[in-house]
Amino acid sequence: MRRTIIWTALIALALSACGGASTAETFYEIGDDLDGGQGASGTDNESGTREKAPFETINLDLAVTSDRKVIRNVSLQLEANETRSTYERIVTIAEANGGFVAFAEVSPAEDEGEPFIQLTVRIPSSNLTPALTAIKDAADEVVSESQGAQDVTEQFIDLEAQLTNLTLLETELRALLEEVRQQPEADPTKLLQVFTEISNTRGEIERIQGQLNYLGDAVELATVSIGIAPTPQSVPIVAEGWAPSDTVRDAARDLVAGLQNMADVVITFGIAVLPMLVLVLGIPGLALYVAYRSWRSRRKAAGPAPLSAE
Repeated sequence: MRRTIIWTALIALALSACGGASTAETFYEIGDDLDGGQGASGTDNESGTREKAPFETINLDLAVTSDRKVIRNVSLQLEANETRSTYERIVTIAEANGGFVAFAEVSPAEDEGEPFIQLTVRIPSSNLTPALTAIKDAADEVVSESQGAQDVTEQFIDLEAQLTNLTLLETELRALLEEVRQQPEADPTKLLQVFTEISNTRGEIERIQGQLNYLGDAVELATVSIGIAPTPQSVPIVAEGWAPSDTVRDAARDLVAGLQNMADVVITFGIAVLPMLVLVLGIPGLALYVAYRSWRSRRKAAGPAPLSAE
């Protein structure tokens, strides 16, 4: 009777773990907070249409309720006269706010000017607003900015509920395994079945715990993708280090190399190719010519055929 009750409880726990937990919590949508909740900045003209304010006056910080689980993503395109020093300042800002650089790539400019730099920094969400302000101040111009927020609160609650149910199920399964082991005539098949269920449950627990860890990391640290390009004013009209004498020398070197290649072709043809052509084509051609001359000589010697008299 006791085993029947235990198995019934285990089946109920397994069904609740697989189906997930329903939550009665009401989830609120996250809206964009532009200019401190006043909407997109701009003024109404005489015709009643709204004129867009300059880019620098728009505040793209998204308002996020503190009890929500939200993944923040930011994309910035910046321009700077000195991209290298701007990159170093951004790294310092990220580290000062408890973040770090997750990715960085430097693409050298063809004209030996300031390079193009792409980097990704991870910054704690609690310090994201002041960090973004400092990063934008480090550049000479903000070309574009975009922010996104993904609410994963419901997913987080569902995973935690599944983890709780699976943990209870594992505890009951271990107790059942111990009870079966203590029986004088324990059935090996039942022991193996219970042990398999424990192993599967432990695998599900670790999988869900991994998802929770991933979501927790993504919620705690916002991802900021930054592109730094040199300003048009900083790109030189004439590339630094241009030397016409070097170009003339390179052109003369190419001319000499071309003449050398032509001479090599002529020498190779005269030494290697021409004798082969003489052997392959000259001797058979000469034999045919001698045969033809001999045939014509015999034909002339025979003279024209005599005409028959009537």
